[in-house]
Order: sequence, then C-alpha cells, then structure tokens
Amino acid sequence: MSVKIRERVYPENNTVTWQADIHVKLIDGRKIRERSRIPGATTRAAALKWAHERERWLILHGHEMGAKEPEAPKMPTLAEFCQRFIEEYAVANRLKPSTIENKRIIARKYLVPVLGARLLDKINEADVQRLKTAFADLAPASVNNVLTMLSTLLKTAIEWRVIASMPKIRKLKRQAQRFAYYDEECYERLVEAAASVDLRCLLVVLLGGDAGLRGGEIVALRMGHCDLRRGVLHVAENEWRGHVGTPKGNRSRQVVMTSRLREALRELAVQRKDAQARVIAREDGTPASKRVVDGWLVKAQRAADLPKKGPHVLRHTFCSRLAESGAAPKAIQELAGHVHSSTTDRYLHLMPNALKTAIGLIDKPRHGRVTGDHARPET
Repeated sequence: MSVKIRERVYPENNTVTWQADIHVKLIDGRKIRERSRIPGATTRAAALKWAHERERWLILHGHEMGAKEPEAPKMPTLAEFCQRFIEEYAVANRLKPSTIENKRIIARKYLVPVLGARLLDKINEADVQRLKTAFADLAPASVNNVLTMLSTLLKTAIEWRVIASMPKIRKLKRQAQRFAYYDEECYERLVEAAASVDLRCLLVVLLGGDAGLRGGEIVALRMGHCDLRRGVLHVAENEWRGHVGTPKGNRSRQVVMTSRLREALRELAVQRKDAQARVIAREDGTPASKRVVDGWLVKAQRAADLPKKGPHVLRHTFCSRLAESGAAPKAIQELAGHVHSSTTDRYLHLMPNALKTAIGLIDKPRHGRVTGDHARPET
C-alpha cells in the first residue's frame, strides 16, 4: 500500500492542483490503484490528509465488482451556483437582510449577465477583466463590490469542494470619494427651519447632524435608548425594510448628546413615556418607515430653501463638523461608528488646524542660522 501526492501547476491560467496516486491491496488479494485530483486542497498537508482518508475508504469498501465508476457531479455555471451561494451561504450564515438583498442584486445585475453561462471551474483572469470592462462606467467602489462578491463566491466553492482553484481577482484602485455636507451656516439654517416645522423634523435633523446616526438608526431609535440623565444616546439597533438588527458592522455605540438635542428629547419624553416607543413615530404612535423619515427631512430642507438630499448628508455633516472643530480621528470613528478607519480618513482634509499644529511642532524659532553643513551661532 502506498500514497503519493504531487502538485501540478498550469501556467496558462495560473492555477495549482494536487493529485493523489493511491495503491491498495485488499484482504481478498485484489489490488486497486486510483489516481484522482484532490478537491479543495491548497497545501501539501491538506492534500496528504485527503489522500490518506481516501486510502482508508478504499481499504474498507474497495470498488464494487462490475460496478461503474460514479459519475463526477456536474459542474455548475456561475448563474446556477449564485442561487446556491445566496441560500446556503448568505441566508444560512444569517447575514443582515440588507446584505442578502445586496448580494442578490449584484448577482442579478452584474455577475450573471456577464459570466452567468461560464462553468465555475472555467472562470479565469480574462473573465475577471471582462467583468471590469463591462462596467467601466461605474465608480471603482461599485466595481470592487462586484469583484468582492465574485471572490467570496469562488472561495466558498473551493471550501465546498465544487472547484479546486480560482483565478486571482485584483480590485481597482479606489479614488478619493466625494461627499456632500452642509457647512455651518447652511446647517444652522436647516436646524432653525426644522424647528419651525415641528418637533419630529427637528429631531430627524439633530439625530443626523448633531449625533451622526444613519437613516436606519434614526428609524430604530427607542425612547429607552436615550439616557437623558447622562445625556447619552445608545445606538444599538438599525432598521431596514421592517427588519430590526444591529447597526452596520454589528457594532453598537454611545454618542454624547448636544445640549439642543438633549432639550428636544426632553420635550418629547414628556409626551412619550413608553421606553419601547420609537423616538421618530407617526401621529398615532406607530413606527415611521425610513421613507416617512426622509419626507420629514425634505420638509425641513424646503423650509430652509435648501436642495433635497437624503439623510446621509446629515451624517457627513456631523463628521465634517467634528473634523473642522479639531476632533481626533479616533474620536470621529467611535462617535460615527465607522467600522474601518479608512472611512474616517475621508474627513482628514477638513482638519487644517490639526495640520497647522503638527507643523508648529517643528517650526520653532532658531537662535542661529545654518551655513554649509553645520549651524554656527550668531555673533
């Protein structure tokens, strides 16, 4: 009995596979030799482990006399595997409903139209480039989202032993993202206009611009999450199309209230005693949808004579105001609940005072002047 494995490299598509050569002699004297590709193995140790397990199986079961070798399972196309991936990976792993829906959209609008007919094991670097070319008019971040899903899908196919290897997927270089936000004058005008409409409009504006909550976090915020004694908001829930879950990145956070946000919430607390009641609700007390909340923001924007923008402009305004006021990047990241510091870095250009302070550390008055290679004191 013997087990040998070897590595095979295919330079034309830059893939690597492992193959096993197994010799087994059974008790009845029969000899079995089996050569097969090792599915899913990426290291020698993993390949050897699979080969020894296969050797034990052959010793126990052998090959049935006269029986045909079982047919290899049919290789699925990308379109076919997308369905399985969404159900058995995204849904089974209980990803957020918004994440599952986003994967369905990426599969339907981007992956399947371009590569849907390709067999999963035939997808190569040229196909990846074809995918980039097909959506050259999209922003690099959008294309990278498509490439990320393709990469995750193929890695999952390897784990499930559907394919043995996958092509290299190189993402596009991301450009600095531009974002809209209100400067201090426009924001104060918006706050004043919202207060003139009603308390709900004011709270929508302040929760976004003074506390940095995302749209779904504003919708999900409950009275019990507002600690008026300490002046702290507990941002622990997010709502998307009726599904309530944790905020983005599964991270809850605390945000200190500004004095005017605290005052507005105190006024609301007089009317709304139930800790489970939503802060932003309809007239009858039922929870408001994000679309309704967006409508209240539009009312405030019209009253302030400002163009219509979605609620995320308030979150950008919150982060921008912090940056312009000299807040440390780590503080901005924690208050805004950014999962990655690179998201916070988008606001660094709004920190001129911090940059001036940094230069000031080396821009000190000199008592002598430098000539040649050495400094000489003035006489």
